[in-house]
Amino acid sequence: MVIIEKKIQSISFLNILLALYPLAYILGNLAINLLSAIIIIFSLFIFKGKIIPSVNKNLTIVLICFFSYLILITFFSYLFAEKEPENFLNNFWKSILYLRYLFLFFIVSLMIEKGFLNLKYFFISAASLSFVLGVDLIVQYNLGVDLFGFEQPEHLKNRRHSGFFGDELIAGGYLYRFSFFAIFFFCFIKLITRKQIYLFFFITFIFFLITIFISGNRMPLVLFVFSIFIFSIIEKKLRYVSIPIIVLLICFSALIVKTEFKILPGGFKNSISSFYNKSSEIILRSKDIVTNNPIYQHEMIYEDAKKTEFQEATKNKIEFKSGHLKIFNAAIETWKQNKLFGGGLRSFRINCDFKFNVYCAQHSHNYFTEILINTGVIGLILFLSIGLLSLKNFFNFYFSQNLILIQRCVLIPFFLVIISEFMPFRSAGNFFSTFNSTIFFIYLALVANANSANFINKFKL
Repeated sequence: MVIIEKKIQSISFLNILLALYPLAYILGNLAINLLSAIIIIFSLFIFKGKIIPSVNKNLTIVLICFFSYLILITFFSYLFAEKEPENFLNNFWKSILYLRYLFLFFIVSLMIEKGFLNLKYFFISAASLSFVLGVDLIVQYNLGVDLFGFEQPEHLKNRRHSGFFGDELIAGGYLYRFSFFAIFFFCFIKLITRKQIYLFFFITFIFFLITIFISGNRMPLVLFVFSIFIFSIIEKKLRYVSIPIIVLLICFSALIVKTEFKILPGGFKNSISSFYNKSSEIILRSKDIVTNNPIYQHEMIYEDAKKTEFQEATKNKIEFKSGHLKIFNAAIETWKQNKLFGGGLRSFRINCDFKFNVYCAQHSHNYFTEILINTGVIGLILFLSIGLLSLKNFFNFYFSQNLILIQRCVLIPFFLVIISEFMPFRSAGNFFSTFNSTIFFIYLALVANANSANFINKFKL
């Protein structure tokens, strides 16, 4: 009896640890990594080292292949490095440490398989912190200072707001990842009626739409709207609310473009206008990068000592206006150096050469190009296989079982973020970073194991 009680306490503690991730994302990478380490060590202890799930074996094999291949290709990149071998060696050790995300995936999957996962803790944590951040952003937008005394950065007046994140302009990205747990929190409200669900969904969606807009983070705003569009397609019982919202957003967006963004308040006008113009350029010019249109390309590598010569050689070329387009061009050029196998973890900055319309940033600002650069076509095939197998499992669960609305919507927040992460043309941070990989593989575990036996019945709703 005592042993059973201790095991129940251990499982409850593990669920509480998982629910601390929304808070850890506020505190920063150190808190995220520390929390991940505690969860992995504690899980290895309570599961006696046996953390590999017994279900979805094909997905498990592909995941192990992807992580193993990343380590292997990074090691070979170090062995044959022609420049900065010390950085390749450092990246090799990082590729081994990257296995922590595979462990997190396995741990969450095993908790689902054994019926140990209690999502209510995570929902409460994410929903509460998202709501506080949303209110904080509204206060900062109206008063110039937030609830915790953080002032809006002077150079971003009336254009971007960060709330309690201070100088880090990531409030919109945080809300995009965690606000859906507030929107779908009705799953945990007992005796709620259909009309109350509609009202709850509408009010919370509008609230977070406004707060993400106030943050000034434009890509999270696009992904947030895209996610609701996807939800309206797969969930017919809430289309009475989601489709009118989408129609209104489309009409409002058309009005903004038609009036040349003049109806937007203050600095938001320039910000959204710039985003629209640069996005249009990226869409129109991406094909010129892929097809190597010579008017936008030149093979001469830029050097400070040959600046005048470089300018003379490229004077008849057309320069991209968008910095992101130059980074995309840099990604494609770098990937071409090793198309099949890739250059190893974090190899973009090392292998990239500055050229005309080629800007070598710390990372490629796109998940797919980042994976292509680091692991080549082989790695991308493995990554896409992971995504397809996971989504297949989710859709089998969502459409094949006789579930009520609340049961289906428990997993929707995880699915909406994951499906948005797989958008091929989205601008993003480094996929292999702590900030992105941690939440990606935890959410992916929920999506991938949706079809586990008695999945919803095992949940403590």
